[in-house]
Amino acid sequence: MSRYSQLCPVYFGSGEVNNTGTIAKELGMTNVLVVTEKTIVETGIPQKVIDSLLKSGINVSVYDGVKMDAPDTTVIEGAKLAESTGADGIIGCGGGSSLDTAKGIALYFTNKKTVDIKKMIHFDPANPVTLNPALKTIMVPTTSGTGSESTFVAVITDTDTHQKCGCIVWANAAIVDPDLTVGLGKTITAYTGMDAFSHCNECLCNVMPNPHSDTLALNSMERIYKWLPVAVENPDCKEARYNLAIASNFAGIAFQDSQVNVGHAMAHALGARLHVPHGIGCALVTPSVIELVAGARPEIYRKVAEIFELEISSDEELPTKLADAVRSFNRRIGIPSMKDLGITREQVLSTVNYALSEMMRMGCIVPQDEAIITDMMAKVYDTYQ
Repeated sequence: MSRYSQLCPVYFGSGEVNNTGTIAKELGMTNVLVVTEKTIVETGIPQKVIDSLLKSGINVSVYDGVKMDAPDTTVIEGAKLAESTGADGIIGCGGGSSLDTAKGIALYFTNKKTVDIKKMIHFDPANPVTLNPALKTIMVPTTSGTGSESTFVAVITDTDTHQKCGCIVWANAAIVDPDLTVGLGKTITAYTGMDAFSHCNECLCNVMPNPHSDTLALNSMERIYKWLPVAVENPDCKEARYNLAIASNFAGIAFQDSQVNVGHAMAHALGARLHVPHGIGCALVTPSVIELVAGARPEIYRKVAEIFELEISSDEELPTKLADAVRSFNRRIGIPSMKDLGITREQVLSTVNYALSEMMRMGCIVPQDEAIITDMMAKVYDTYQ
């Protein structure tokens, strides 16, 4: 069985950010809270959003307290500000943390009187909490990585347990303007690009893949392979930014149908326990995931090998050759190793139990136990130094 869909319209193109006000007005917004972070405010991008909103006669307030990994405390703070300003719409502007925080605020705002935030962010499909619909939202990404503007989940960190959690909430509109990513630094470009690549890879190895997610994931991988090194070397290349913006958005749409799994369980473990930035974690675990799954879906992973310009003579050599090619790609774009980050092998292996506890890993076509996850984590350290 396959199921595929698209949750919200995407307004894509150069200069599209200048239409934010028009889109917000069409959604019935009259009083908006823009959610972003201080470093992004300094770029001037949120001001473009604000100017467009004001031009359309919409009142604007700003919450710029977003922090990395979207802690639940910032969701609470933002919701309080939204209430005090009478917001009827939320606009997230920034990277993944800004978008996830914005979506979290929109959902918590309408549920905080009846639902504790811990229950809201710890989504349990076996015992779902009944929630009111979120405030209407628009997502404006300023990086090409998470695809959160088009996904059905906000990843929020429980500050008591340091666990990355997911609440079910999606945007009413996404504005993907490639110009907003022009000039983005080399490191952030590389990390976010490999986050998108990991989304694609895990879509392909999900227990319920479908032709929609396969097509989008492969197209996104091809764009990333071709254009990510270009953007890393030349941050101002508009053609590279255009293609990476499409790739990130396609990857996000793909994984709302055929979801991420064991790779993100491992990356979350590295982030929660060792504070490894999410994009780096995704980049480093993806080769191990490929070694695990490529043999289970050789017909699709041969297509990935073609993207990497590999000659594959047998299905048996496919997993290792492709995994090594991704490792080489990581080196080419400057992804640091665990050793570079000052993290030991023992520390990496200490995250195995966390990864095992992440239920999302069960969505992978190849089941894993402690021995398999331990081996995969060991490879993250041993094969990339």
